[in-house]
Amino acid sequence: MRQHGSGWARQTAALVAFVSVACWATGAAAQAPPAPAPAPAPAPAAATEEKKEEKNTGRISISGGIDFPTAYFFRGIKQETDGYIIQPYGDLTFKLWDGVPAFSNLALTIGTWNSLHGGPTGVDGPNQDPKMWYESDFYTKVGWTMFEDFSAALIYTAYMSPNDFFKTVQELAVSFAFNDSKYLGPFALNPTLLFAFEVKGQADAGAHRGVYMQLGVTPSYTFNAKGTYPITLSAPLLLGLSVSEYYEFGTGNNPTYGYFQGGLGLAVPLAFIPPSLGNWQFKAGVNFVNLGNTLKKVNDNDSFQTIGTFGIAFTY
Repeated sequence: MRQHGSGWARQTAALVAFVSVACWATGAAAQAPPAPAPAPAPAPAAATEEKKEEKNTGRISISGGIDFPTAYFFRGIKQETDGYIIQPYGDLTFKLWDGVPAFSNLALTIGTWNSLHGGPTGVDGPNQDPKMWYESDFYTKVGWTMFEDFSAALIYTAYMSPNDFFKTVQELAVSFAFNDSKYLGPFALNPTLLFAFEVKGQADAGAHRGVYMQLGVTPSYTFNAKGTYPITLSAPLLLGLSVSEYYEFGTGNNPTYGYFQGGLGLAVPLAFIPPSLGNWQFKAGVNFVNLGNTLKKVNDNDSFQTIGTFGIAFTY
């Protein structure tokens, strides 16, 4: 993302958390969060009376987790491909207003997303202490639901580097999501749209602040939905575009096409954990990334990446 010295750094997967109010705050990023690989659709909790009784009915909810990806790309921009990568995250959501059917579930979310590296951008590089701590992002978000199926959010994110590998980037974003399961049932696509505006610093370390657009769909299907351990398979697809000077990298060019990402995800609830401790799930996935010409040039002329990930997430 942002270039500092000989490398680039990035902005956060907190943007994948752009649907956090619509998803995580109601029971489940990527982020979750956020991460370079979209998290699979959350597995439904087992349909038991005990689960229903332990459901959080208050106005404060908590979500968090930890991911272990094989590589870290942010919006197609290479961050780290060597050594270990550990990405913990968490947030608090405050339900502000129940509202009316046309405008409901107004909520405020405050969270953090982090990336710890063992490669050149972390422990193995000439970085400041704490050398491992490559990135720490703070985000705050106001989200709401409209007519039950539409949701939107306004998000502020500060992307920071505790080991001083890149300079802080600040961003404002607006996201939209549509839950089309009522109309398409098992063939629901769950489309999302996000616009991000850089207000300080640049993800590509270019000369101008950029505007980024992301289109996504996440079709999914749950097997054994009423069982104790339902398995949810998903096929997340993302298209990242530059609306204005987002992928410059000092080249003077402004390509529209950034990257395309697709893959498969799996999520299974950890039903052996007592419901009083929240809803926990194991998730894993593999994603394939195709990079545009400019991103290819800053990635050692490699236009294709495969990224695997696994992790654990919870909500309460």
